[in-house]
Amino acid sequence: MIGTGEAMQVYAGMTWTRLKRGKLLRACAALIFLPAVIAIPLVIAGQWGGGFFQNMLEVYFRFIIPFVPALLASPCVAEEIENRTFTFVFARPAPRSALVFGKYVAMVVPSLLAVALSIAIVWLLAMLRFREDMPAALPGLLRGEAAALLGVMAFSALACAFGSLFTKHPFVAVAVYLLLVEAGIGSTPIVLHFLAVSWHLRNLAGLLPPSTAGFLSLDVPAWGSALWVSIVTFLGLGGAALAVSGAEYHLKD
Repeated sequence: MIGTGEAMQVYAGMTWTRLKRGKLLRACAALIFLPAVIAIPLVIAGQWGGGFFQNMLEVYFRFIIPFVPALLASPCVAEEIENRTFTFVFARPAPRSALVFGKYVAMVVPSLLAVALSIAIVWLLAMLRFREDMPAALPGLLRGEAAALLGVMAFSALACAFGSLFTKHPFVAVAVYLLLVEAGIGSTPIVLHFLAVSWHLRNLAGLLPPSTAGFLSLDVPAWGSALWVSIVTFLGLGGAALAVSGAEYHLKD
């Protein structure tokens, strides 16, 4: 039996080759760089500085980072189960979890690079008029980049998990979660908003306004938000791996 790492490389290479041949990867890349394109006319119209950059970060954390992984990652594991091609893959002497982890790596790595580059472009556009303020604004960029990268990993893991559980309509399942939890609960001024990954990402990026007293808000340190997002990522990948392994036994019954 080959090791998990070697099997992951094989599955990641197969997934990346398939993605390059399709249109989905190009569509997701277009969505990721859309804020950078939109920023150009806004900068020409007079939008500048750190405030403008934070407003653009909101676009990433509320739309781009949650929904692009849903488009890219949710069908990858689901199609293996729905088409029963995973039974052929698992006929090889390789750990079953390598299928999920390999596909996850193939989707996350290019997404991470694209999101990081897109955010950096927006920051450069926002700070062009205030070049002398770039060193002081650099920590804000780094916080935004770190939060965005954690977000891509977390939402990709969640998309894999939902795709492995709802194989017929994986994107619909993820979209329902995003609308109810991330866009719904995550935007409400109640303590439950800390359940939403997007809320923690905005907290990490320093985008949340000062909290008010009482039950309407919850103060969470940056390390707490990073820990919660990491836990969600781990649970998402673990859930997807368990679902794929269980699906094989289910098909044998």
